[in-house]
Formats: sequence, C-alpha cells, structure tokens
Amino acid sequence: MLYQAHHELDHSRLPDVIESIAGREDMFCEELPRNARINTHITKEQEHNADVMLGLVYMIVGGVDEAHDLVLPYSLPFDSDWGGPAILDSPALGNATYSHALVHRTEGKYVGELGMIGWDNARSWFNETPNDHAMFKKFSKAAENVGLKREMGDLDKHLLDEIKGEKSWNWESLTDLFSRSSECEALILLCDDLHNLELSMLLQHCNTVVNIKR
Repeated sequence: MLYQAHHELDHSRLPDVIESIAGREDMFCEELPRNARINTHITKEQEHNADVMLGLVYMIVGGVDEAHDLVLPYSLPFDSDWGGPAILDSPALGNATYSHALVHRTEGKYVGELGMIGWDNARSWFNETPNDHAMFKKFSKAAENVGLKREMGDLDKHLLDEIKGEKSWNWESLTDLFSRSSECEALILLCDDLHNLELSMLLQHCNTVVNIKR
C-alpha cells in the first residue's frame, strides 16, 4: 500500500470506470439525491455508509489505498494523515471496521500501518468489528457454495470447514487461510473467491442502508 491521503493518490492507476465516480453522492440511487437536495432527508447513517460503500467499490477495482482513506475516519478513534479527522461514534462504525479489516487482509504479507504485516493488522481490525454484525452468519452460510478448484491439504480443508455452514463467523480461521494462500494455486483461487464474495455481500449490505426502499 502507498499510505497517501486520498487527494495525493494517482487515481489513473485504476480502471477508467472509476474516474466517473466523484464521491459518496454517486452511491445513492438517482431518486434519493434529487429529493435530498430539496428536503435534506439523508441521514448520518446513510451518509457515512455511502463513504464506506464507495471504499468497497474502490477496493473491488484495486484502489486499496482509496478504500483505506475512506473507511479510516469512521473506524479509527483519532485523526490521521491519510483519513483526516476522526468521526467518533459513527452509525457506520461496524461496516467501516469490517471494511478496514478487509483492506489490511488484502495487504497480506507486506508491512504497513503501525509496522504490522497486513494479515496481523487485519486480525486486529476484525477483533474490533462488533460480534453481532449482520454479515457474519450470512457469510458463513454463503461460503458453503464456494467450490474448490483443486485438491487442498488437510490443514487448509480444516480451516475452510471452520468458516462454512450454520455457525458463527470465524474470522481467525479465514485470516489464517488467507495467510497460507501463497502456498498453493488451489488456495489462491479459493481465497480469491471468498474475498470477492465477502466484498460483494458487504457492499450489498451497505447499499440496503444507503438506499432505503421507500
């Protein structure tokens, strides 16, 4: 990761499609901002989660630093050079903390924030994510449908079993699985599938908050 403030990052390194996104307002459905400009009915919960949602969109296209800068103010309880002033007690705290963990899990084996390797930093942020986050059981159940591309070792199969099915979400085993992903091609493919599934589900979850059905 580059660890630069959002305005200092070279966004041209990302796919062209991201250039059309100007900010959090693009996360709202077309009808909502039009009404909001007149009635200003957008809540803090919607506004903050729109930033988290935008961060997830950046993460999907490879903008991990952009995602980090966007979720940092809502998850870190003090000001930072990259994210700016902290926004304490945000209604988006749970989603921002979860997203922050995904950022550092993507960072992986590399040393980054606070001198920690990405996987260890991810563990600390997963540990800060509220235990009752709505995505936890949903993701464990959805992971049942993630098929294996190749044969895996016994330890990897055990870690996968720990995160699948009708059980509480096990971020420890999932992060351990990711930390072993460089050891074989099958595990790389599996972790890619799990990561994409998790990003997609969390993005959809944030969208239900940002774009409330009326």
